[in-house]
Amino acid sequence: MKKTIVTDAQLVGDLLFGPARTLGGSRLGDDELVRLARETFKESNFCVVRHWMVLDVMVPPSTEQNIQSQGLEPTLLYAHETVFDSTGKLPAGASILSGYQRDFDGCLFETPNTIFILGGRGSRKHASWPAIQALAAYDSEQRIQ
Repeated sequence: MKKTIVTDAQLVGDLLFGPARTLGGSRLGDDELVRLARETFKESNFCVVRHWMVLDVMVPPSTEQNIQSQGLEPTLLYAHETVFDSTGKLPAGASILSGYQRDFDGCLFETPNTIFILGGRGSRKHASWPAIQALAAYDSEQRIQ
């Protein structure tokens, strides 16, 4: 029996360009989203993003229980474009892979540390843990260059 080898590039390619369910974020422009976020989330870290994807990570049951015991879900947000980061850590245009989801409602995706405001259309799909690891490695390589 022939063994199939899947490369990190294939995992990332399928994750980013494979089929996904389309979701709608906010229809407001970037400046308006930033202004509203500053007014609404004065005491929280927030990040306005575009070209985003909600990733339901397929993890083993024991890992899922551990994540859920912290009040979180095994769901991540990948955004290809940061519009504004209130902490100043990410420059405009940078991509980001979030931590696990605390809450997701409409155009707001919340992690323990950040509220993400989702601008424009995005998507949602299931992702394997190896694909998430490959994406994180690829994303950090792109930031270094």
